[in-house]
Amino acid sequence: MKTKKSLLARATGKALGLSAIVMLSAVMPAHAAKFGVRVVDDNGRPVAGASVCVGLQGNYKQFGATFTDSRGQVMVDVPNVPLLVTVSKDRFTGVRSTEPARAFNLIKEVKLREGVPGPRCRAGSVLAEHTPGIPNIVVTDIAISEGPFSTTLSPTVSGEPNQYRVSTSEAFADAKWIDFSTQIALAGDLSESNRVYLQMRKIRGNSKAYLESRSEVLTVRLAKK
Repeated sequence: MKTKKSLLARATGKALGLSAIVMLSAVMPAHAAKFGVRVVDDNGRPVAGASVCVGLQGNYKQFGATFTDSRGQVMVDVPNVPLLVTVSKDRFTGVRSTEPARAFNLIKEVKLREGVPGPRCRAGSVLAEHTPGIPNIVVTDIAISEGPFSTTLSPTVSGEPNQYRVSTSEAFADAKWIDFSTQIALAGDLSESNRVYLQMRKIRGNSKAYLESRSEVLTVRLAKK
């Protein structure tokens, strides 16, 4: 009888052990891995402070919502499932993409381009969306002085901008940021155009990290020559 009971106990123990393993495997998540994003601009330079959300359809922040570091990188723990990745930052066009399920670690490079807002990842507080510490740039008036060879714009602006750009294109194609002046001289094609587009900004920092505030894009209508 002892032998039978011993055999029965061992068999029962094995059955319970197998049942526990099955139950444990049922509740454990799919194999976890590290998923990283490296955010760069058009010139391949890292973009610090970009918002990155990693999740699923219907819950795009499920596995993480945070900001890139000074190297433009962020890493989150994810299960082996298809992912929805959203990356955004002020003055850039946000991007959203899907990633297939993977059982290994990966860092994906995402390029942000300047432009109109796109999909948004709202990580942290709303202050991160609005470059804290720099007042808004607000233009209340622009005086126009037309001379024989050039036209001069004299904006009345608050917020202490330190740069401006002006172009005949609303997208500011090939327009460079120039040190701000209260007397903005238009020459050549700019002076001959019926209208120009003007924008001012205040920027502080360096290539690794900076704060920026921009005015709205202003349409300046000039008298026809």
